[in-house]
Amino acid sequence: MKLSEKLIEGAGITLHYVGGLASIWCGLALSMVALIWWGAAGVSIPWAIFTGVFGLPPIAGGVWLFRRGKVLRQLLKVKLLKEDVRRLAFQRQGKLTPDDLARHHAWSEKHALNVLKNLVAEDPDRVELQLDYESGEIFFEFSDIMRALDAEKQYQALPISEAVGRKAAEIAMMLGKTIDTFNEYIAFTKETVSEHKREKKEEKYRAKIEQFLEEIDELKQE
Repeated sequence: MKLSEKLIEGAGITLHYVGGLASIWCGLALSMVALIWWGAAGVSIPWAIFTGVFGLPPIAGGVWLFRRGKVLRQLLKVKLLKEDVRRLAFQRQGKLTPDDLARHHAWSEKHALNVLKNLVAEDPDRVELQLDYESGEIFFEFSDIMRALDAEKQYQALPISEAVGRKAAEIAMMLGKTIDTFNEYIAFTKETVSEHKREKKEEKYRAKIEQFLEEIDELKQE
C-alpha cells in the first residue's frame, strides 16, 4: 500500500470510531432526557415518539459505525501484512518460501504457508505457487517484483489487487489440494519401494498436481 492509501484508510477508520461513539453518546443523552421527563411528568406519547426518533436510532447507528470501524481496522491490518510480505519477497529476489516468512515473523511454517496461500488466492495476477519436485521445496514467485528487479528498479508499494468472493475461495481450495498432494508425493519419494512401483506412483502424483495447477490457471482467467 502507498502512504496516501494508508493515511486515507486510517482516517476513515478513525472517523467511523469517533462518529460511532459520538452517535451513541448523543442517543444516550437524549434518551436520558426523555427518561428524566417521564419520571417527572409521567409517560406521554410525544416523549415516547421523541425517544423513538431521536434517542434509539443514534444509538443503533453508532453501534453500526463502531462495528464497521473494527471491520475496516482488521482489513487494514491484513493489507499491511500483505505489504510486509511483498517487501520481504523483494529482499528475497521475488521468491519467498514459507520458511522465509515463518523466520521473519517468528511464526510456525504452517501459518506462514496459509498466509502465502491466501495471498495467491487474493492476488493471483502477481503471485504464483511454484513446486520443486527434486528438492521438495514449496515457494511463491512475485512476478511484478521479479520484473522490477530485472529492470534494476527500487521497491515500490503498489495497490493490492484482490480477487474477491467465490473466485478467491475456489483458488484457495485448489491451492490447498495442490500443496497437500505435493506433500504426499514428497513423503512417498522417501519410502522404500520397488523402482517400477515408484515410477508409476510418482507419475500419478505428478499428473494430479499438474491437473490442479491447470484448474488454478483456469480460475485465474475467469
